[in-house]
Amino acid sequence: MIDAALIAGGKSRRFGEDKAFVDWRGEPLWLFQLKKLLLLDEVDRIWLSANSDQNFPGHIDGVTRLNDTVPDAGPISALKTVIGKSTAERILILAVDMPMMDRSELSLLLQSDKCQVPRQGDLWEPLAGIYPVQQMRPLIDQQIKSSDYSLQSLLNIAEAIGLISAKPVSEEQSRFYTNLNTKEEFAAIQQGTVSDCTLLRRYRKSEGYREPETDHLAREEPLEVRINGKSVSVMMRTPGHDDELATGFLFTESMIRSADEILDIEHCPDVDPEGIGNTLNVKLSGNPNLDELTRHVFTSSSCGVCGKATIDSVFQNFPPIEKIPAIDPEVILSLPKKLRARQETFDKTGGLHASALFSLDGNMHFLREDVGRHNALDKVIGKALQDQLDTSESILLVSGRISFELMQKALAAGIPVVAGISAPSSLAVDLAKDSNQVLIGFLRENGFNRYDTK
Repeated sequence: MIDAALIAGGKSRRFGEDKAFVDWRGEPLWLFQLKKLLLLDEVDRIWLSANSDQNFPGHIDGVTRLNDTVPDAGPISALKTVIGKSTAERILILAVDMPMMDRSELSLLLQSDKCQVPRQGDLWEPLAGIYPVQQMRPLIDQQIKSSDYSLQSLLNIAEAIGLISAKPVSEEQSRFYTNLNTKEEFAAIQQGTVSDCTLLRRYRKSEGYREPETDHLAREEPLEVRINGKSVSVMMRTPGHDDELATGFLFTESMIRSADEILDIEHCPDVDPEGIGNTLNVKLSGNPNLDELTRHVFTSSSCGVCGKATIDSVFQNFPPIEKIPAIDPEVILSLPKKLRARQETFDKTGGLHASALFSLDGNMHFLREDVGRHNALDKVIGKALQDQLDTSESILLVSGRISFELMQKALAAGIPVVAGISAPSSLAVDLAKDSNQVLIGFLRENGFNRYDTK
């Protein structure tokens, strides 16, 4: 039997208010975190550890509330409370202020037969781990009796006597353990400046491929915008200040003349837990003519748009690449110079994007330019269709950043290798890995990064 407990804490001196009740993707943070535990099939019972003065609902289905018993002792008090109440062999602990923690990461902890607590370097992550219930009780009581409330020292002792083992946290996994300790950290995460990590292989002309390593990517996720409940658009963006993005979008699309016409902007409650925060409903005082929208990116009655759902929907129309062609790194390195040599309009204006399609041996089929990078790629794909060109053994090179939409377009055209002069986004990398596409970024004459490493 395994129990789970959400440690909801109370008002934080550093944060300035109760973190459990701050708005996170359209709902209080405690509810956002609690849903992760409720969706874990491995868990038998769920506890909510709180302070007596916290204003939680009187009843929460499937959850039992417990009040911390040791005042001013910090998280060790919550640990004592839930471990003291549990009758299970093991208990999963999750802190309310770890909103980036993924449910799959919690499932991995539960699947192990060991009692594991994550650790980054020399520091434990004590509020996202599995504890042995019976064995930890006397140890916690001893720590509190000695007035040592440090969970770090508690876990050092627990490891030394064999009660727990450390689960190393990789750089790629470290984002799951981001804590909202200050308002500045909260704002940074909301803005999306906390980047995603990915595994890549760097190629350098002087040394060949290096060993795989982790690197950071700008986060990209889709945002569905609804007007008075009707879905009108999905735009790709870096999460953060979504209400401002929606307001600006509606103004530039002439759906509103001022912000006064907006009655409310809320995250939709009818989406799944993975998609909440990526769907906004804008309530307007009037009933605008939605047919006048100049850019319909997406119109559907479906709910629950999120990164994974968007990728899955792509595969409904565009299957993954079946065969990855062999690519010569030296051919890849030669492409930027060939692209630049053919950018005639860019030479005159300095303000155009370019896309070019090459054979696997580096011969350019054709290049197209446009003020819009998506337009440039559409022109290339259109030319390939008109010429009935077999794109299954081709390389696409784009002049700028590689977004999800560019990868999606390349997949639709069956292009197996996509390279860019600049960086890819996080969702572009996810799509490349799932679609079996080769993805290369930061392409220069002397090297590049390959992101499709799994």
